[in-house]
Amino acid sequence: MHKPVLNNMPLSCKSEYVTMSDGVRLAVSTWLTEEKQCVEPRPAVLITTRYWRAMAFQQDNPELQAYYPLAVSLYAQGYILIVADARGSGASFGCREAEMSPAEVDDIGELIDWLSQQDWCDGRVATTGTSYSASTSLFSLVAAPSALKIAVCRAPDFDGYRHLLAPGGIVNLWFVKAWGAATAAQDKNDVKTLFEGGYWLPPKHGTNNVLGVKPVDEDTDGYLSYSAEGSLLASAIADHKVNFNLAGKEDSLTFIDNILYEHHRVLFDPVYQKRVEQSNIPVVIRCGWHDAGTQLGALSMFKSFNCPMRVILGPWNHEGSYRADPFKSGDGERAKSYIMDDSRALTAKSLDTIFKQDRLTNNDELFGLVEYYTLGENHWKTTKVWPLPQTQIQRLYLARSHLLTAIAPESQQGSDRYCVDPTATTGLDNRWHAQSPDKPILFPDRQQDDRKLLIYETLPLKKDIEITGHPVVSLWIRSTATDGQFFAYLETVDRDGRVRMLTEGQLRGLHRKVSDETPPYFMFGPYHSLKEKDAQPLIPGEVTEITFDLFPISVLLNKGQRIRLAIAGADKDVFAPIPGCENPEIIIERNSAYASYIDLPIV
Repeated sequence: MHKPVLNNMPLSCKSEYVTMSDGVRLAVSTWLTEEKQCVEPRPAVLITTRYWRAMAFQQDNPELQAYYPLAVSLYAQGYILIVADARGSGASFGCREAEMSPAEVDDIGELIDWLSQQDWCDGRVATTGTSYSASTSLFSLVAAPSALKIAVCRAPDFDGYRHLLAPGGIVNLWFVKAWGAATAAQDKNDVKTLFEGGYWLPPKHGTNNVLGVKPVDEDTDGYLSYSAEGSLLASAIADHKVNFNLAGKEDSLTFIDNILYEHHRVLFDPVYQKRVEQSNIPVVIRCGWHDAGTQLGALSMFKSFNCPMRVILGPWNHEGSYRADPFKSGDGERAKSYIMDDSRALTAKSLDTIFKQDRLTNNDELFGLVEYYTLGENHWKTTKVWPLPQTQIQRLYLARSHLLTAIAPESQQGSDRYCVDPTATTGLDNRWHAQSPDKPILFPDRQQDDRKLLIYETLPLKKDIEITGHPVVSLWIRSTATDGQFFAYLETVDRDGRVRMLTEGQLRGLHRKVSDETPPYFMFGPYHSLKEKDAQPLIPGEVTEITFDLFPISVLLNKGQRIRLAIAGADKDVFAPIPGCENPEIIIERNSAYASYIDLPIV
């Protein structure tokens, strides 16, 4: 078998089972040199994943493994990479009562303890990951064994319901179906479905070379036949038959108090939050401005948790492989890729802040910060306070002739009628579809799409302005339906008429009540509990307020551009329509009694 060479020493993947305290065996792969006795003990970097730690190939070669480049990069920087299949997934035994169950969280702590005792580890461990494994990195702070020194992650889901599955209480049907189908196929070790369904990208050496998840080294029967009775891999996969799966559960996601939380404890649960804060372990979180609601989750955690934290918000897609920038994407139909070595270097640099920093360095200078990239200005900035203390709220009112203006309405009359178009969409390359593997986020001209929406816009700007923070929209509406979806898109219109999406927000009419209860963590707009007890159907023909915040953004707009607010009642390629409320007629009030507006955080 060919072995890649790093500094004249072959690097290979060793796979074995590690037994948890309850007897469940987890499959773990360690990336080591074969001459490991020549290597001084190093810090270990742990990834725990739902998506297979490694694959088995007809023609085995470590270079084909998805984690190989990261393993090589980290090894060159002085770290050893370890990747584990979470319980009930991959080649690990056990079943999954939920995603990120308490047992899975406990496993992370036990794995860290095990790593710290290996002869190739110097006793210090970090966690890292992207997406699901970023979330496991955050949950490693709950287990918080003494060996854990830092967590470094990209795009975790701090609040999976609000920021991904059902933002504003509107079910993300595309994700529920796609992610549910993909994880179901993984749990069955069904490679054919994974590739033919488009849930995984075909590897460079073709799909025929892929056998499935990689067995541990001792499981020689697993290599020969995945259905071989008595093989360890077949036994592990049999355990997965009773796994919880998201697919088909969309009808139960109307409220936040749902089946997802029967066997799952969120990170901001008071018990878990207390553990994270008591452990005081540093964490670095990187997110993209347009990657679902991950950036909102990172900022909420920054405001809510008292622990050393560095949040980095930039122009990235979900995996950090493409630039996501409405002003740097050419015609909006193509994406500029990042050099992945740069992304891996960012991870190593974050690890170095703990493992290689000068002892005299003050951690206060490294953490307690938000680094953010201002789109349009192409400039990185740093702050210790969020929202920015210099922010001034500019209120723009919806006005006659579809204008946005700073002048409050004086007339007692004024409204606009809009019949919801159920074919309206933000497309297949937006912040929500970014959850697909290696998926770019594109910003095509929205002139045509906006013709299906109700739009308001300012006159050309007389000077440059920076919007940084969390816009909030407040609409006074009357509807012909008892429920509905309300989407608000903040856009900019160039001098030539091109329309660029900046950010967006949404709320289901059923969840419009603004709760006076204390939210579970810091929120940057009106608090909607999304709980069944607070549900309030719309009363057809009755005026009611729909108010919600948009996902955060930092953008510099230039003199001559216009600010546009576009209002929709559907996004067909992402969100589930509400039966019986697919295309209601909406009246937006914009008068002295019911002034609809958007608040913009201007710096």
